[in-house]
Amino acid sequence: MSGTVLLGYDIETASDSTVGFLEGAAIIHDKHEVPWAVYVTGATVEKCTDAVRKVRDNELLTVCQHTYDHMLLKCVYMMPGDVKPLHGESPNAFIRGGTLEEVREQISKTQALMRDLVGVECQGLTAPWCYYRGLVDRPDLLQVLEDNGIRWVRAYGRDYRDCQPTPFTAQPFFYKDQGFPDILELGMQGYQDDFYWDRFDDRRHGDTYQDYLYATLEEVAKNDWVWNVASHDHGTPTKEAFFETKGKWIEDFIVRGKEVGVRFAAPGDFYAEMVARRDAGEEIAACL
Repeated sequence: MSGTVLLGYDIETASDSTVGFLEGAAIIHDKHEVPWAVYVTGATVEKCTDAVRKVRDNELLTVCQHTYDHMLLKCVYMMPGDVKPLHGESPNAFIRGGTLEEVREQISKTQALMRDLVGVECQGLTAPWCYYRGLVDRPDLLQVLEDNGIRWVRAYGRDYRDCQPTPFTAQPFFYKDQGFPDILELGMQGYQDDFYWDRFDDRRHGDTYQDYLYATLEEVAKNDWVWNVASHDHGTPTKEAFFETKGKWIEDFIVRGKEVGVRFAAPGDFYAEMVARRDAGEEIAACL
């Protein structure tokens, strides 16, 4: 093996950008025969049901959830340690998470909407905003995931400052120590999207997001890492707008990934592989 890449997109705007992103992403992934996943909020499913249904049966696609209206599972306190503004004029940002009861309702409601409106039983979830060390300190939240049939989660997606990039030591692990050996943390290494790169990257790899992506692909291939690569349905009101923005770097990334020899995998297939490795006696320890 020479590295594994999982491409997953947060579909959360419940707007024309949802339609434009899904239409464009389907074209790119079909063209290159590369698996992809979407992590859709319940509110987006309600408002853009037809758009989600249109791509649901794509053989390369896995449909997952992203809570009902993007409620954080935990609080985030971003302290980048520089003087640049962050979500306003302040260099720091505190974003409150939901209560346990609110989170339970958000996740169970979205599971029901996915079943009723799209005909999908979600096994994966992306935690809004993501968190440093994922959910290792929240067995109560892991219980909510287990109760709702979630088997893999992208929740570890920040560094010790609650900022990014997330270190590549955050490789996938099972929440065995917390009592949930069947829930796999996939992590979200690096940056969650181009806008996080724009805010936090030191440009040591170059002046563009593609420079960063290409350099990191080389490292992923060399070290046989797993890389969960994300994007969002922001600023893509049409298919054409998607190809002028998000789609350009996504397609370039896929082409470059094939050139360096990384493997593109679907999250469900990767989950099954990890379960098989675990059951064969391999130690899969968290490296936080």
